[in-house]
Amino acid sequence: MKSFDCNSVLEQLSDFIDADAREELCQAIAEHMSRCRDCRVMVDTVKKTIVLYQNGSSTEVPVRATAQLRAALSREYEASKGSGRGD
Repeated sequence: MKSFDCNSVLEQLSDFIDADAREELCQAIAEHMSRCRDCRVMVDTVKKTIVLYQNGSSTEVPVRATAQLRAALSREYEASKGSGRGD
């Protein structure tokens, strides 16, 4: 069985989450996740996001959180203009 690292998990994530994924792939990723907390959290987050999307759930974002996000994005945008990154 192929040994997986975090990059391999990211590359194969959609196949792993897909119900039709190959058993060998699932085993390799599950084995990696048993040792890697970061990948467990990432896979869990992606699965939860998919469930929320499929359920059509909507969550009201608090006004304060929206304002903080806009301010952070504005700061990042201004900083990127000054650094010449432009991305």
